[in-house]
Amino acid sequence: MSEEEKILEMLDEMGELTTSEIEKEFTRKGDSCPDGAVKHLMRMKGKGLVRGRMDKVKKGWVWTRT
Repeated sequence: MSEEEKILEMLDEMGELTTSEIEKEFTRKGDSCPDGAVKHLMRMKGKGLVRGRMDKVKKGWVWTRT
């Protein structure tokens, strides 16, 4: 399963997640995101697979599946 597929699966299962939460979930599952979650998320945003927005309460980018 690719990193993109793993991220989409996380968002499906857990709903809205911050970049940090996505990175922690990769670590918890014993996976690594070689290019870093941020690079994958930005590519996925460009492809229209996810939406990202700045959340002042969570103090970071929050991601949802489109």
